[in-house]
Amino acid sequence: MYTLYIDKPEDFICELSVKNASMKNASARIIIKSDDINLLFEGKIENGKCIVPIKRLKGLLDENVRGKMNLEVIVEDTFFSPWNDDFLTEEHTSIKVKVNETKQSTKPVIEVKVPIKTDKKVMNERKGVNIWLPIHEISKVCNRFNINKSNLKSKKNDFYQIIKEYFKVNPEFNPHKCTILEGLKHSLK
Repeated sequence: MYTLYIDKPEDFICELSVKNASMKNASARIIIKSDDINLLFEGKIENGKCIVPIKRLKGLLDENVRGKMNLEVIVEDTFFSPWNDDFLTEEHTSIKVKVNETKQSTKPVIEVKVPIKTDKKVMNERKGVNIWLPIHEISKVCNRFNINKSNLKSKKNDFYQIIKEYFKVNPEFNPHKCTILEGLKHSLK
C-alpha cells in the first residue's frame, strides 16, 4: 500500500525500461481515485526515470482516505499502465491533543443528619409528633447556609435541597411536611 501525505508535496519516482520503442516523447501521469474524487498529476520521463510531482492534497483529500493509484505511460502513441496499488492518505506532520477536562459541580452539596430528640414536654398533640423540633433544626441549618426570609427567592435551590435531605433522613416527619413548612415561614429570620 502506497502512503500519500496530504500536508506536503511529494514526487512519485520510479525507474522505467522500455523495449523496442523510443522514450524521446514519452509522457507519464499518476491517477489517484477515491470514492469522492479522482485526481490526475502529469509527470515526465528522463533517462529511464519517471518523476510525477504530486501537489499538496490537503483540502482535496482527508486523512485516512483509501483508494487506487495508477501510473499511466504513453510511449510512441501506445498507452501502458505498468503499475497500480492501493493508497492511504496520512499527514506527514501532525500534532494530536486530547484534553481531559474535569468539570466540577458548582452546586453546593448539603448533607443533613439530625438525630431525632423526643422531648415529651414539647410534643404536639397531633399523633404525638413534635413538629417544633424539625422547624428548629431546619432553621438552624438555613442559618448556617445564610438562608433567610430576605434572600429565600435567590437561594431557593439550596433551601429545597435542605428540605429534601431533611425529610429523607427523617421520614417520620413526612406526614407533617406542610405543617412544618408553614412553621418555617415564621421561624426563618
